[in-house]
Amino acid sequence: MDLRTDFFLAWRYFLPKRNAVSVITLISVIGVMLGVGVLIIVLSVMGGFRLKMQEKLLDTSAHLQIENAVGYRGISSADSAKLVKDAKKFGIELAPVLMGYVLIQQKSDFRPKMLIGIDPNSKTGMFSKDKLEKIIKHGNFSLKANEVLISPYTANKFGVGVGDKILLHAPRKLSKIFEVQDSGAVKISPDAELYLPNEYIVSGIFKFGEFNFDNNTIFMGLDDADELFNLPWGTASTLYGWVKNPFKMNKEVDELSGYLEDNFNNAYYVNTWKVMHQHILGVLNVEKNMMFFLLVFIVLVAAFSIANTLITMVIQKTREIGVLKAIGARSSSIAVIFVMQGLFVGVLGVISGIILAVVIVNYRNDLLHFLRKITGQDIFPPEFYHFDGLPATISWEYDIPIVALSSIILCAVGAVIPAIKAARLDAAKALRYE
Repeated sequence: MDLRTDFFLAWRYFLPKRNAVSVITLISVIGVMLGVGVLIIVLSVMGGFRLKMQEKLLDTSAHLQIENAVGYRGISSADSAKLVKDAKKFGIELAPVLMGYVLIQQKSDFRPKMLIGIDPNSKTGMFSKDKLEKIIKHGNFSLKANEVLISPYTANKFGVGVGDKILLHAPRKLSKIFEVQDSGAVKISPDAELYLPNEYIVSGIFKFGEFNFDNNTIFMGLDDADELFNLPWGTASTLYGWVKNPFKMNKEVDELSGYLEDNFNNAYYVNTWKVMHQHILGVLNVEKNMMFFLLVFIVLVAAFSIANTLITMVIQKTREIGVLKAIGARSSSIAVIFVMQGLFVGVLGVISGIILAVVIVNYRNDLLHFLRKITGQDIFPPEFYHFDGLPATISWEYDIPIVALSSIILCAVGAVIPAIKAARLDAAKALRYE
């Protein structure tokens, strides 16, 4: 028999009929569909997590940072100005930033926050005036003297809004009140002076959309931040830098590193966003790969179901197989017929699984809202996962081909044993006992 005949017979055996084998075949297709669907959904969510995390990391941090080799010294105003000017030669835009922890106070409530001091007139990077104005939800972006920007989470916790006042304590000032003796005892420093916290007005409420960053960050002008931390005006703890393509920046980083070595005697060094966040991105990659290897066993179970179905079919079609062999069908053709049936189950299961995954991924947040109404619980709380919704992205170039190909191969492999069993049937014995 030729391949077209094999295909015709395989399709005829595969077509649903009102018997137990057709029901088992349908169950096998559904099994493959569910396995493929779950696999694609999970990989899409994990991929969405990574892309969203990557996007938020780039939205809330720089492509690169220039830091002092002795971290607590910071970067002086003169060095900052020189670096900002000279870095443009390498295609890098720099902006001075002062970062440090403070205690925010509202009445008797104290909480630690990360303070970011920026130049309110900067036109560079994510902390530029144009970009920050877009994420202001209430109030306005001005950052005049004694003004701060806070997130809605901070505003809700302290019960403050635009125009209200908050108090900030700098750790360096607080540390001057007390001194720790060698014995570990703490007492008031003899040089302690009267200390009052700095008072600021909330000029605006911002929201980047990354919960962890929004919840723990407040902004103020660079000069105000220097004054709060008792530093000379213009001092920065780091210089944030941006390039055209943050995924291909090796050339810029190498040129800038060489420049720092030649002109500042390695007093400063360059740190890239991939290095700073390599742990987070690495964990997400490992989790995605592990989920793939674990969930592929669902498809493997479906492949065993296919083997079950075809073994049952071989027994049911023993007489027909005997007739085919009696009229000259080769054993290889009989084997091909049953392997094709496994391929049919795999292809139909893969196609339906992809459709199922696409539908669920597209309506994932609606599904989460529906489950929240039914269960009364938030299935995807932003305070745990740092995102407002469930991120997901289907990789048609990578995930879909790998899942589809591996699933079809597993289904075909599942059909090999029944196919060999059918091919080895003796025509005379098959007809005699049937």
